[in-house]
Amino acid sequence: MPQQSLTDDGKNKGEHQSYYNYTKKHVNARNSIVVILIIAAILVFHFRHRIAAAHDRWRTRRRMGYVNLDSSFQDDLEGGLNSESFDIRSNIDSEDSRKGLSEEGKREIKRIMNERGITFDEARLEYTRSRLAENNIDADGMPLDPKTVTFGR
Repeated sequence: MPQQSLTDDGKNKGEHQSYYNYTKKHVNARNSIVVILIIAAILVFHFRHRIAAAHDRWRTRRRMGYVNLDSSFQDDLEGGLNSESFDIRSNIDSEDSRKGLSEEGKREIKRIMNERGITFDEARLEYTRSRLAENNIDADGMPLDPKTVTFGR
């Protein structure tokens, strides 16, 4: 009598085949999910700086209408945004009614100071130069647009 394996037996064959198909299907699905998660993690890690920048832009757009009413020159002075050439103390002494420096400018100048380890005046100069460059203006204040017409130069 020839030996029959369990798979050759009619009764066990269907049971074995369904278990095999079930396992094969679910193992492939699990493997696919794991591979997709690994790829997603690698992409998030690779683009983490762009994602953070996009998140910051989104947060800024959300708060576009927000104005800190408590901001004043006194707050700017306490925040270290003062120097001999940019004297906020004179504004405080003259009881200036303005609300102080712009929030965007303060954040950017503080970021530059922290990142580069430079003084307030140097950071303010860097900030001003970058703002001029963004608006296509030369360091001396002249527009860089070739269509610009100027008199007396």
